[in-house]
Amino acid sequence: MNASRRNVNQDMGSTRGFPRVWIAAIAAVLVSAPLALAKPPPVGIDSLVVLHTNDLHSHLTPFVRGEGDLVGGAAARKALIDRERARTPDLLLLDAGDVIQGTPVYNLFRGEADAKAMASAGYDAVALGNHDLDDGPRAWLRFVNLAGYVALSANVFVAADSPWVSPGAESVPPDARRNARWVGGARVPDAAKLRYLARPYVILPWRGKRVAVFGLTTRDLTYIVLLSRNGGVAVADPVQVARRLVPALRAQADYVIALTHIGLTADKDLAAKVPGIDLIVGGHSHTTLTRPAYADRGSDPWQGGTPIVQTGAWGDRLGRTVLSLSGGRPVGATTTLTWVRPADGEDSTLATALRPYEDSVRVQMGSTVFRTDRVIERLGRDDVESPLGNFVAEVVREAGTGDIGFVNTGGIRAPLPKGPVTVADVVSVLPFDNTIVTVPMRGDQVRALLDFVARRVGKSGFAQVAGVSFIIRDGRAASIRVGGRPLESIRIYRVATIDYLQEGGDGYTQFRRAAAGPLDRTGILLHNAAVDFLRRHPEYQFRTDGRIVWEGGTKTLRTLQRK
Repeated sequence: MNASRRNVNQDMGSTRGFPRVWIAAIAAVLVSAPLALAKPPPVGIDSLVVLHTNDLHSHLTPFVRGEGDLVGGAAARKALIDRERARTPDLLLLDAGDVIQGTPVYNLFRGEADAKAMASAGYDAVALGNHDLDDGPRAWLRFVNLAGYVALSANVFVAADSPWVSPGAESVPPDARRNARWVGGARVPDAAKLRYLARPYVILPWRGKRVAVFGLTTRDLTYIVLLSRNGGVAVADPVQVARRLVPALRAQADYVIALTHIGLTADKDLAAKVPGIDLIVGGHSHTTLTRPAYADRGSDPWQGGTPIVQTGAWGDRLGRTVLSLSGGRPVGATTTLTWVRPADGEDSTLATALRPYEDSVRVQMGSTVFRTDRVIERLGRDDVESPLGNFVAEVVREAGTGDIGFVNTGGIRAPLPKGPVTVADVVSVLPFDNTIVTVPMRGDQVRALLDFVARRVGKSGFAQVAGVSFIIRDGRAASIRVGGRPLESIRIYRVATIDYLQEGGDGYTQFRRAAAGPLDRTGILLHNAAVDFLRRHPEYQFRTDGRIVWEGGTKTLRTLQRK
């Protein structure tokens, strides 16, 4: 149910240190075929239906998945949502964050097209994701105003004296901000005055009852957004915040839903440590859950506990989760993921509204810059080296005239297609507006940097390199060679990277600590450098060459390492 179809009242008072919020009608009626599980919970007229998406990342147009299936797109997703609303008029529509950033349409229009898509769908609430702050909080607040949705995060705050903060933004109570840290990692002083960046929660009435939805954002915000664009932003531990907030919400509402952008592992931790949450609608880890996950249980989901749901990423599937109620209390949950297929119908009004943006991308970024004989896949978490990762690192090294090229694996967001490769394809692989920076570092500092990489193997925050080779052995970088020669501890090397990492993103504080001379800020955007590289090297071969070797790195060991 969305704000355009309901009467909305706002109470500007506060309860237990948290603001009261927009009151709006929601929720649920349904009959849905459960997944093929033993003894599913009963589904009846008192069931609460939640439609959900997460990590849309500006995927507004259909794209190819798997064996050539055309899926996704905002117009097809809107049509599917409308069909679900016709089936269940009083459902709730939620998104778990990272609405924007990830395709060329965002690079060109900075969320203008995304705002139209979100407003058309009529989301009841949307969590704040880390990539929603890629252009900083001021830009994000403008986007939310255009999109017209209720944005939620109970654990992200801003310095009260920030010039762009609304005077009406609610102050953060002392116990809600305990152990909060600024973006960049510094502890927030107790005397610092903070306000909420988004609303902590929204309470929505449903058939004489009340449903509370609260938002949480990953605590990793301290090091996974650009410090230069997010000064004055702070984040507190989501579990600590939820422990304080949920009892207050239970006193006000009959049902409590956590709308989170913290990832599946953190969602399970939340479910295990914070009682009183009826459903967790999650995002951030891009996990496809075909049935609800639970914190500490095996395959039988009907033994109690908080169900956790997530749809993957890019909006190619719409989640439909049913909370079955008995005596007014949840007794189980079922989830259905439905493919979003343009062949099943698109909303013509939204498709027409988005077409000029699609045409602009085609005109400005449609030229062919390279040809491939196969799909060049993006990296998985188990990959220590890949053809696409090597390519990006080579781009950084060449553009930064470095001895070493260094880039984070997480910045590589999509594969390159087989056949003609356009500018838009390259921007889809490297969508973030990162610029190339070259940092002079002593050899011993390079060793410390690569030791950090070795400790991240099989986990998030790994890196791709060029101009250097090494072996990961017992959690350290060994046999390091630069340009084919052994690393020299006192020699100064030029390490070309991106501004995100140089500022400490993904935890790479070594660059800020280790500069052995003035930085060379080239101002060159990484995706532009990649386009130029492919044009200059039409015979480039995407391949691996053993520049990173993980001793004992079998699949089994990698799985154990991740745990």
